[in-house]
Amino acid sequence: MIEHIERIVDEYAPHFEKQRTEEAWPVLVKLLEHFAENASFYQVVLATKRTPIFTERLLKLLSTLVKAKIDRVEMEDELEESGIHKEIAIWYGSSALIGTIVAWLRNDMPYSPHFLAKQFSLIRSYSYNDLI
Repeated sequence: MIEHIERIVDEYAPHFEKQRTEEAWPVLVKLLEHFAENASFYQVVLATKRTPIFTERLLKLLSTLVKAKIDRVEMEDELEESGIHKEIAIWYGSSALIGTIVAWLRNDMPYSPHFLAKQFSLIRSYSYNDLI
């Protein structure tokens, strides 16, 4: 499953634009669609805390996505001016993503993947300066 997620990231991540937007993050929509399509698997491996190795690999992948987003929108200077270390911003953003995905799975995915990705984008633009 991690390899499938990596293929999604490889396919959709390069198509990001450099502008900030409140639109849903395209790669996140595709990832959430994948989680929804394979919900029974992910509810076991992510939502039950029985597979820390898988969760760690997913967290590493999400950290890579957050780092790429920070680099793409060239926000390192903004982070530095705010006194935020890039590494901590990456930890924060990736942890927020995986935590929300786990909660979404544990609650039987009450929102569509696109709606959830849109919510991430709105939260990001509203209060977190694009950290997630």
